[in-house]
Amino acid sequence: MHLRDDPGWRADTRFLSHHERLSAAEWLDRLREAPGLDALPDQYNEGPGLRELEAEVATLLGKPAGRFVLKGVIAQQAMLRVWTERGGTPVVALHSRSHIELDEDGGYQRLHGLVPVRLGTWSPFTVADLDAVAERIGVVVVELPIRRAGHKLPSWAELTAISEWCRERGVPLHFDGARLWESAPYYGRSLAEIAALADSVYVSLYKTIGGLGGCVLAGDEEPITRTRPWTTRHGGNLYTVFPYVLAARAGLRKHLPRMAEYRERALGLAAALARVPGVRVAPEPPHTNAFQVYLPGTPDRLTAANRKLLERENVWLFAHFTETPVPGLAMAEVGTGSSTAAFTDSEAAELVARLVEEAR
Repeated sequence: MHLRDDPGWRADTRFLSHHERLSAAEWLDRLREAPGLDALPDQYNEGPGLRELEAEVATLLGKPAGRFVLKGVIAQQAMLRVWTERGGTPVVALHSRSHIELDEDGGYQRLHGLVPVRLGTWSPFTVADLDAVAERIGVVVVELPIRRAGHKLPSWAELTAISEWCRERGVPLHFDGARLWESAPYYGRSLAEIAALADSVYVSLYKTIGGLGGCVLAGDEEPITRTRPWTTRHGGNLYTVFPYVLAARAGLRKHLPRMAEYRERALGLAAALARVPGVRVAPEPPHTNAFQVYLPGTPDRLTAANRKLLERENVWLFAHFTETPVPGLAMAEVGTGSSTAAFTDSEAAELVARLVEEAR
């Protein structure tokens, strides 16, 4: 059972991960406080508030241009299409456990005829992996962090080496930075310093930023502009997106300054959970504000136990549980945010211990 399928949580339910859940009325109240509220709404991707958001994100990333897109799936497929067409080869080098590969129903292949070269397994790929590719590559994609591999990041040395490899060969480097905001504390560098390694960057405007949805593609003006017809062909040219714009601008001010705090909380929380008998966390320590938790039990039994804790304690520990290759071991995720402050590390560990015991 996933959180979005469960109607049992209440307005005062405490969530271990992410931010406080808002009702529709609460969202409207928050949007009334957002910067740019008095600007006229955008129409078909044109409007002052939208332009200000795009410029703000581009500046944060140190890029000349930024472009809002309703969905990251649309944005990244358009960007990959632009880069591969420019390079004259459909080959995309990407991690085998990347979002583009595992969570988009093969869209980049089915809709754009792109050809994957899958690199890496449970760790980020390296220059050695790129050297082993026998085909001419049209674009290299690095996901920061790789969620499906445990929210792992390459080292700064590895990341700069990949950037240098691409530039020496004239191959565009694209960062799938859906969680780039959360990655900066690990590197101890500014967002612009990280983004400078890539030719194009995608960043999400919801996730830890806490917006309603949407994203920004950033890079040089010419390739970013060339994504426009492809995002339109994907149905991404909505009449207006001003609620997304307002929510994103509010989220950047509320949560972006707290990314280092969220990661520090993840370090302490992961250490506490790792001391619960039978529980493991990965990576240890976490690279970002998010990490995987491995628990004894089956997904069905852990889901039932999670629901009982909701009914008894009004707490929601995990959104869902995933089967692993190890029998009797399931995986869940934690992503710290403002709602995590409702728990101490010791209380969270005690609740997880009770969850495990209940699931036996």
